[in-house]
Amino acid sequence: MELFSFISYIVQMAVLAVFMFLSIRLLLKHTGSLTAVFLSFIFSLWFLADIYWLVYDILRPDVRMPFAANEIGEAGMLLMIAALINSAVPNGSRAAIKELVCTVIFAVFNVVLWIAWSGEWIQDIITGLVLLWLLSSAVCSLKVVHALTKAEWISFGIYCAVLLAGQGLTFLFEDPVKTRIDIGCYVLISLGILYWLVKLFMSYKRDHSAKKLMALAVTNLAWIIVSLFMSSGVIYTVYYNIETLSVALMYIAAEKVVKES
Repeated sequence: MELFSFISYIVQMAVLAVFMFLSIRLLLKHTGSLTAVFLSFIFSLWFLADIYWLVYDILRPDVRMPFAANEIGEAGMLLMIAALINSAVPNGSRAAIKELVCTVIFAVFNVVLWIAWSGEWIQDIITGLVLLWLLSSAVCSLKVVHALTKAEWISFGIYCAVLLAGQGLTFLFEDPVKTRIDIGCYVLISLGILYWLVKLFMSYKRDHSAKKLMALAVTNLAWIIVSLFMSSGVIYTVYYNIETLSVALMYIAAEKVVKES
């Protein structure tokens, strides 16, 4: 494991440990809050999954396990994040039919790309189903709190289509064209990350409702997770560090929801 990656994992585990403690303390103060319950489970599962992966990578750095215990934990963690946003924001599936259809298409294409990259059918399909539920929950919450304008929904849909097309084209070309397409995809992914971070920070600055903050925070984290699935190497580690920041932003939003409910 490279030093940069190792430091990043240690930092994330330290951050998760802090927020696991804070979320449990929040739960003890607000025992009737489902949001606090799910928040505690998220950080506990995430922390344990990170520890397992780090230990396994140190002990068997060259051995690839098709479906490791940490990946089961990560799947549970993604489901808990979906439960977190669903507990905070009422279901808005009826108002988001078009967006949900696009989300399903996006998730399916992601699974196809993962299988093409790794060849691990069962793991990728299971992970895709879990990610689909998280993305669908985030999309519904965005619709309920009116976080995006119609123009933003359309623009982001086109953006996702272009990104998936770019990822698919990498299988059709050899270097140096493939490398250039890869760089273009990373630029697009990074712009998406920047977009959601700016939306979230502007929402904090304007003191929007706790539910709107929560919807944006979970969507931001979900997009970071999607970005990690599409990246590797140093870029992956950079996105991983942004994920750690997003964890803190999600806790702040969830804490506000708990205290206001």
